[in-house]
Amino acid sequence: MTSTAPSRSRTALVLGGGGITGIAWELGVLSRLLEAGVALDDADLVVGTSAGSVVGTMVRLGRVDEGLREQYEAVTELPTGSIDPEAFQQTLGQALMGATDQQEARARIGALARQTPVTGDEPALLTTMRARFGDVGWPTGAFTVCTVDATDGAFRPLDADSGVDLHRAVAASCSVPVVWPTVEIDGHPTMDGGVRSGTNADLGDEYDRVLVLSCGPELDVSPLGPTLPQVVAARRAAGREVLVIQADAEALAAFGGDVLSTATRRPAAEAGRRQAEALLDDVRMFWTGAAA
Repeated sequence: MTSTAPSRSRTALVLGGGGITGIAWELGVLSRLLEAGVALDDADLVVGTSAGSVVGTMVRLGRVDEGLREQYEAVTELPTGSIDPEAFQQTLGQALMGATDQQEARARIGALARQTPVTGDEPALLTTMRARFGDVGWPTGAFTVCTVDATDGAFRPLDADSGVDLHRAVAASCSVPVVWPTVEIDGHPTMDGGVRSGTNADLGDEYDRVLVLSCGPELDVSPLGPTLPQVVAARRAAGREVLVIQADAEALAAFGGDVLSTATRRPAAEAGRRQAEALLDDVRMFWTGAAA
């Protein structure tokens, strides 16, 4: 008689966008879960979008605790930026009027993004990410950084095989349209991967269990790309496991009105740790497959 050992379930950790406060919240969540022995850093795939690309890099480099400590310190190295959510959405909504498909819609936002000028020798985000990650190269373990071509709206996930420096990929993924200038990738102006989706969680479709950190609710349907509710519904309909940790009301209050402000990093991180504490058992069971 022959026996076949059951194949190991493959896991994906998806880290969504959410600005500077989103970085802090995600680090708070992850630091507490890792501290409690939930080995999220052993994910077969990590997907990072915008803020999530920064946090995902820290996960893969084993720097989550270091990143958390930084949320409690004075910040001098981050480029300045601010965002008015209502005005931002209004600007994007006007640009999207009449778009016939999702890629065209993203290209329209790209046209707006390309209008933001570079001040100095290079985009400030590129300088920041070079200082932080420029000498480390792509980390071990599958890691995808989500970006969008600001010329034609094409979605471009970047990884170790893309030939793009890690710090440049992360800077591009964080380049919020009309706030920061685009970053050049292979001669193409490139912008925030959140233009397609706040999480791009569909990149985990081939994995058995997907854990998503989402810095806020997403629309059920978007003219720009697949939404988290759509991905979750499709996975569940197909009998595939997914768990979403979404910033709760207390966390959103900690973020304040401007997710690009450095002033609320500490309360956002603390909100993340508190939320993770309340979810420890559920996440541990999910990640180990004990809830299957």
